[in-house]
Amino acid sequence: MKLIPLLLITLYMCLPCIAQKDLDSEFYKAIEKAEAKYRVGKAALIKKADRVVVYLVDFDGISDDDVFGGGDGSETISIAPYGKRTKILSTKEIGPGDRKRLLETLSKKIAEPKHTGGAFCHFPIHGIRIYAGEDLLHEGTFCWVCGNFVFSYPQGAGWLDTNAELKKIFTKLIPIPQSELDRFHKKYPGAKPKGEQVGADQPATAPESKSEGNQKSQPESEGRSQ
Repeated sequence: MKLIPLLLITLYMCLPCIAQKDLDSEFYKAIEKAEAKYRVGKAALIKKADRVVVYLVDFDGISDDDVFGGGDGSETISIAPYGKRTKILSTKEIGPGDRKRLLETLSKKIAEPKHTGGAFCHFPIHGIRIYAGEDLLHEGTFCWVCGNFVFSYPQGAGWLDTNAELKKIFTKLIPIPQSELDRFHKKYPGAKPKGEQVGADQPATAPESKSEGNQKSQPESEGRSQ
């Protein structure tokens, strides 16, 4: 008979913990909902942009701002979730036809209500800046190996999922030199594009939630693999 009172006491002691978990869950769900709504609004603005610049960037050059000696936006591009930057290797401002196709594809992807964030890594190879007049609407990089791209919120930043159409557009607009492909595969011989990975329908690992604690993820070591 002593077991029943003990169970009741244990249950009573756990109630605050259960309530706390419920509160936390509601908090993160509210953030996810707000982020999804923000992406829809940003996607609508992006579709109206009148200037787009695309970049080939250094997958291996992720560093803090001060490493680049105060270089301006023509030399480096932001990787917001890392709080870091990487070198721009080449630049191309695209014309109206290409701009329309790219913005429609990108905005549609941004506006999707759910994103996995791709694999838990980011090897930037392409980048983009989107303008309305002189105002910068969006800046970020793309990783076709991890299947993700950067998206910034008013507070914090995270990863959204890429797709085959985006990759096709970028590689046509600003092709990746064979020398960069060779350099990448030499350094990361086991890395494959997300669509070619085993179990490609799922992220390689669980993506880090930007909302939980709003902490910035850090680049992994040279030994990282897909």
